Amino acid sequence: MPLESKIDGIIARRQAESLHILLVEDNLVDARFITGLLKGASGFHWRHVVQLSEALALLSTVRFDIILLDLNLEDSLGYDTFSRILTAASSTAILVLSASDDEELAIRTVREGAQDYLVKGSFDRRLLLRSIQYAFQRKQSEEALRQSEATVRSIFENSLDGIMIVEDEGFCVEANSAAGGLVGLSREDLRGRSLLEFLGRDQEGDWIQMRDSGSGRTRFWVRRDDGVKRLCDCGFSAHILPGRHLIVLHDITEQQNLEERLRQSQKMEAVGRLAGGVAHDFNNILGVITGYAELMQMTAADAAQSFRADKIMAATEKAAGLTKQLLAFGRRQMMTPHPLDLGMVIGEVTNMVEVMVGAEIQLRIHVQVEDLGVVNADQGQLEQVILNLAANARDAMPNGGVLSIKIERHTSAGIAADVPPGDYVMLSVRDNGIGMDPETQSRIFEPFFTTKQTGTGLGLATVYGIIKQSNGHIAVDSEPGVGTTFSIYLPRIAETIEDVEQKSRQAPPQRRYYNGTETILLVDDEEDLRNATAEYLIGCGYKVTKARDGKEAIEVSDGFRGEINLLISDIVMPNISGRSLVDHVRKTRPDTSVLLISGYADDAVIRHGIYHDRAGFLQKPFTFQLLGSRIRALLDTGPQN
Repeated sequence: MPLESKIDGIIARRQAESLHILLVEDNLVDARFITGLLKGASGFHWRHVVQLSEALALLSTVRFDIILLDLNLEDSLGYDTFSRILTAASSTAILVLSASDDEELAIRTVREGAQDYLVKGSFDRRLLLRSIQYAFQRKQSEEALRQSEATVRSIFENSLDGIMIVEDEGFCVEANSAAGGLVGLSREDLRGRSLLEFLGRDQEGDWIQMRDSGSGRTRFWVRRDDGVKRLCDCGFSAHILPGRHLIVLHDITEQQNLEERLRQSQKMEAVGRLAGGVAHDFNNILGVITGYAELMQMTAADAAQSFRADKIMAATEKAAGLTKQLLAFGRRQMMTPHPLDLGMVIGEVTNMVEVMVGAEIQLRIHVQVEDLGVVNADQGQLEQVILNLAANARDAMPNGGVLSIKIERHTSAGIAADVPPGDYVMLSVRDNGIGMDPETQSRIFEPFFTTKQTGTGLGLATVYGIIKQSNGHIAVDSEPGVGTTFSIYLPRIAETIEDVEQKSRQAPPQRRYYNGTETILLVDDEEDLRNATAEYLIGCGYKVTKARDGKEAIEVSDGFRGEINLLISDIVMPNISGRSLVDHVRKTRPDTSVLLISGYADDAVIRHGIYHDRAGFLQKPFTFQLLGSRIRALLDTGPQN
């Protein structure tokens, strides 16, 4: 709504409600004269006091629209009377009444805030009423304008966006604090500086085009004196005052970074899904190869045939490792911790690290030979940790340097807050690169935080997650210009791998065949794997009924008259999924145990809506020996519903 319309509306409402007048006059004759003039007019209510003290007391509790003020009272004289009334009723219209025609006093009171000045004896009823109306309207207009200016000033001062008023050539006339913050200056220092100083020569044309068009929006990279750049969404409005233009700068740097990280994250998610799909199909193929190779091992007629089967099994194990690398790349690997010698792990990835860091960086590796000990962790994930840290070190040394990887035993007394008391194997990765300041160090493990132009911000967050999953601890020590050291502490579980194997040998030996007589419903859409698995189970003495998908499995289950002791089912299948099949079997056959198998990783299984414990899930490819032991464990304990 325009300001004029707003003012007219306020005045009309107040006049419709009638005006409240306070007459401050100690001369009773003059007072009777003035009130007599008011009596003949409608829409006025008045009160009369004779002293300034009475008026001030009344104004502290009652609001008036007009004050008719005699300057010379019993307890106050001249300008002092006006000044004290103005202080007590700054939002009320004041019409000064005086017995003397003091032009200097009249000018001063009007200049300081009075709406009009009348000399007693020189006005009649018409002039008095017109002066009252004029004084009220003028005061209302002044108040509305003052409030509007105060609102605009408040918005200007408190806006989070940078606001500048500039001349035609871009020189700043006025700016708020946010604008100063964008360019790294105080608002006082920003005044008189040209906007083009902070935009750069390559953006001068954009500024001129926007200025000449009269209004518009664009984006500018604002460069501070210290070299920091901020991306700003710029709104422009020309000639808000003669020769003055309005610029509003909205900092979208963080928004832009978040959008870029989101896009990168979505790319990684898509790559992860692709990797998971490839791994699933590959795992099904490996399952067939592994299954028949294992059957060949079990039924080998001579040593030569057994040797060939062993070679096939060894090859499939290497291929299974390849699928783990695919899943690790897509961050969809399943944790499979087992006893590890970190010295052996670093030995297997040294060549990859050397290729990654390049010839400009000298790689130094030191592994404690004696009394190092064994940790319990997933080898593929630890390799990912080492490669991630090596990649970060390479980026921190763009002009070359030294990358040192050290593995040694560490005993913590609990002095460091991040490393509780205990016996650890410590892996440290140190570079002599650019280093980090304390603020950066405090955020490096946050997802999506990165100091790189093209980084995803997920590398160190993934490292942190892997170490925590392995019950370990990670610490960082860095100094700008000196370098960075990441120290990883993994609990030491044994002296050597042989010690772990010795404990395993003390357990009851596993049987090669896990014989049974129970009935098993086997469901898998991969025909060759289904047939190989069925052949193994039949050889173990089980009665096996096969189905190629969930729909056929439900038909078999509903039509089978006897007891089905165990359901072995793939999860992702056409027609009806493993989840729907499991739900149906648990309703119709609550005594049937369930073993789920899948070529997808653990987290993908969960995304298909199936929440299981480890005892009821096997990831492909698996050996028949493992399958046999898992089946026997499930059948011996009964269904876990």
